[in-house]
Amino acid sequence: MKSHFEQINVFATDPLKGNPLAVVHCDTDQYSVSTMQAFARWTQLSETVFITPAKDARADYHIRIFTPTEELPFAGHPTLGACHSWLNGREQAVVYQQSAIGIVEIRQIDDQLFFQAPPLLEQRPFSTEERQQLVAATGLLPEEMAATAVLSNGPVWHCVVVNSVERLLSITPDYSAMPDLKLGICSVNPEGNHLVVRAFIGAEATEDPVTGSLNAVLAQWLIGKNELPDHYRAQQGACVGAAGEIEIKTLGGKIFVGGRSTTVISGEITLPTA
Repeated sequence: MKSHFEQINVFATDPLKGNPLAVVHCDTDQYSVSTMQAFARWTQLSETVFITPAKDARADYHIRIFTPTEELPFAGHPTLGACHSWLNGREQAVVYQQSAIGIVEIRQIDDQLFFQAPPLLEQRPFSTEERQQLVAATGLLPEEMAATAVLSNGPVWHCVVVNSVERLLSITPDYSAMPDLKLGICSVNPEGNHLVVRAFIGAEATEDPVTGSLNAVLAQWLIGKNELPDHYRAQQGACVGAAGEIEIKTLGGKIFVGGRSTTVISGEITLPTA
């Protein structure tokens, strides 16, 4: 069956320097889980989204998010990229997107979309084994780390604040030492009072160019610790040739994560039905 297909660039002004996302528009649940997973594996993008009609009357539409290896309950750049694709140039101040994590509020502000950061499902210290994996994977010394925490809003992120941007950018990860970890490492740029972020995915042995879910938990953690203001910008992806730009806003006491999205490819795909 033919479906409308788009490839969206998320979290960047330059259409080729953000995080690419595959989006498939479905009239119904016509594709099996195995077909959706196989297509996500075939695209070899970090995530592929399937948009279907909403299953909850409060939502505008429903999405399912797949990496090449698994389905995710939530991810940031698929949330914004799917909304951009669904809007198709229309203006709508508030959009309600349904996914496995529930209904996520998305606000359209000027030329950017912002999703409300989902509530933290977990916040705890690193275990001894996790800290050993962190050190083996990054070479970071205890005195180079200002803070650490394990944070989850669906994906589980092992987060670290390092003392300098220069040290952050110098890390060359050993993925064999972190097979089960997603490392989110950041540093506050003292000159611009903004955050510089890197994301290492152990299971995929890759660095993510721009990561919405990670930036959401970092904002909740660091704003909560008064380490960052209620409104700030984050940069991510420089070490992998990207130029990710994330904006954090606190609106009505809620943290929103936003950025620009651009449609790069639009057409049709043909996939086997369920």
